[in-house]
Amino acid sequence: MSLARCNDIRAEPSPGAPAWGRTRVQLRCAAGAVAWRITLPVQVQVWAPAWLAAAPLAAGHGLAPGALVPGVVDWAAAPTPPLPLGHEPLGRTLARPLAAGEALREADLRARQWFVAGDTVQVTARGSGFAVTADAQALGPGVEGRPARLKSASGRVFTALPVAERRAEVPL
Repeated sequence: MSLARCNDIRAEPSPGAPAWGRTRVQLRCAAGAVAWRITLPVQVQVWAPAWLAAAPLAAGHGLAPGALVPGVVDWAAAPTPPLPLGHEPLGRTLARPLAAGEALREADLRARQWFVAGDTVQVTARGSGFAVTADAQALGPGVEGRPARLKSASGRVFTALPVAERRAEVPL
């Protein structure tokens, strides 16, 4: 490729392209005899601490102390970032196998089931400067990250997000 001479080349992210990982950058001539613009593929790496598998781990493996070790990995190497060191997932179960030294990502973990249909669940609604807590009955399973249907003591059916063992929160 042959481009006209330019005295001021500007680099800009391509519209809609991700900021890291495999992405694109635009170069444009801001001061030259001929205006031009090209798009180039680039690989942006972001190295930071995260949890790594200490040894090969099978799908279904429960994470116990020693199963993970801290390490430095490229956070941009996959669509989802790895779990940071402040969030050790002890007791969680792997949804897929991990090779030794491979970074643990949220997508590698099975969602936790916090309660089952019929359980009494403590529900909290939080607002600016206040919180209200009441008990409700679960109408179905309370799986992490998925809304659960609950029934209040007055019989009203509503949804809440499961957050811990027999606990849910109503987003306001």
